[in-house]
Amino acid sequence: MSRELLSSKIVVEEEEPQVRGIPSAPTSVAGAVGLAERGPIGQAVQCTSFEEYQATFGGFTPDSDLALAAMGFFENGGSNLWVVRTAHYEDASIPESHTATRAAAALTTGGGPTPAVVRGTLRPPFTLADGQRLGVSVNGAEAVEVGFSGAEASVSAGRPGPYALTAGQALRVRVDDGRDVFVSFNEEDFGDIAQATAQEVAAVLNAGLIGGRATVEEGVLRIASDTQGAASRLEVGDEVAGDVFGFPLGPQVGSGNVQSLRAVELAEVRALVEAAVAGVRVAPSSLGALQLLTQSTGPGASLRVQGDAGPGLGLDAMLHTGDASGDIDVLLLEAKDAGAYANRLEVEVRPATNGTPDTFDVLVLEDGAYRESFPNLSSVRGDARYVERILNDERTGSAYVRAFMVQPGASPDEQTVALTGGTEGLVGLNDADFIGSEAGGSGLLRARRSAGPHASPGTGPGHACRAQRHGALLRGGARRLGLRRLGLARGLQGGGHGFLRLAGSRSRRPL
Repeated sequence: MSRELLSSKIVVEEEEPQVRGIPSAPTSVAGAVGLAERGPIGQAVQCTSFEEYQATFGGFTPDSDLALAAMGFFENGGSNLWVVRTAHYEDASIPESHTATRAAAALTTGGGPTPAVVRGTLRPPFTLADGQRLGVSVNGAEAVEVGFSGAEASVSAGRPGPYALTAGQALRVRVDDGRDVFVSFNEEDFGDIAQATAQEVAAVLNAGLIGGRATVEEGVLRIASDTQGAASRLEVGDEVAGDVFGFPLGPQVGSGNVQSLRAVELAEVRALVEAAVAGVRVAPSSLGALQLLTQSTGPGASLRVQGDAGPGLGLDAMLHTGDASGDIDVLLLEAKDAGAYANRLEVEVRPATNGTPDTFDVLVLEDGAYRESFPNLSSVRGDARYVERILNDERTGSAYVRAFMVQPGASPDEQTVALTGGTEGLVGLNDADFIGSEAGGSGLLRARRSAGPHASPGTGPGHACRAQRHGALLRGGARRLGLRRLGLARGLQGGGHGFLRLAGSRSRRPL
């Protein structure tokens, strides 16, 4: 039958049936954990090319072959890599406890009277204890006390032991922002599981809890978060919690005037001190440490801090006075990421391009070469070109530094300053820093939330994750790298790399 329509009519055409295939989708992506030149620490960042990797994490470094592994991944057809930069953690469950530091510097102005300044020796976050106090005396006046408080979220059993347990029962516990943990009770953990003592139950819980602890008080079982402060959370649920132990159900919340006493931020100290003490400002120093300054200036300005919170904040108890003339920190500059790379950065201040008084240009140099320029900036907070707003803008701001006004309204003199104090945080580096913590969401466990197979490039074979050691998370052994470049393959094997396959995932393609 002709397909040409010569007049208005209905045409029926029959076609052979066709089976359309469904395109396959990848069931996993790759993740890598290691040391990098720069970039956020303990955060999983998605990279779809080696250029994206370099933009975030920098280039090749003598301390790690993470960049080499990323290059090999993309050169061999990989298209989606989650990268986590690591460093040494004092406590892997506390992401802020990594020992890498940011380089910093201060832009100054001189010639006028200076305030009294108490400069701290410690960088935030700070570790304090519940009830510690800071006494602040301004210009000889009586000291005003500022207290720091924090209590953990906790639950206590509704009845003392012994508890009638059955083998195989499990108690669900969630601590802070972590995941649900199911702690199982087995016969071998008790003398008589049907008459389990509170001490026996506490021992089993402590072996399985992350970020929390179980104690016994007057025969009653108690579970608490390790976090003391308003950020503390604890939830114990399911039938076992209520029927066997009599725990109150639902989330329990901690209390206090800081989020966590073991990680007090400078902003929290600023809010508490400035609200309680008139005539005092709290700001970071040129090295990022805490400092207190008087609003008044000149020889008549004085400041003294005392109290048991002072050592934890890095503050001394000496009397500090202002000067008739001297340099004043106006703007604190801090590297955007921790690491020694930022010690190669300089910041230059020039007169404003448009010639407007009380404005200035800021230029950023790396290894002596100009990288960024921000013209016609102002130190007036409400101005459209306010320096903090321009430099710290997430989309159009500096890729190298961030800025914090220390002396609002004052403009820095013409100068060039070098950032100093940046460190990699490699002292004491061990396997735990690569594996990370489920509670803190760092290391391999951070990458695992987004990725399937994992690479853990470190500084040597001792830093490669071992499947046999982490059988609860991984199955399978090390995957042999089938790289197109033999030299690159040998380099990766010598660097102690191991690609591991997570339970429940399949590789998209062999590397």
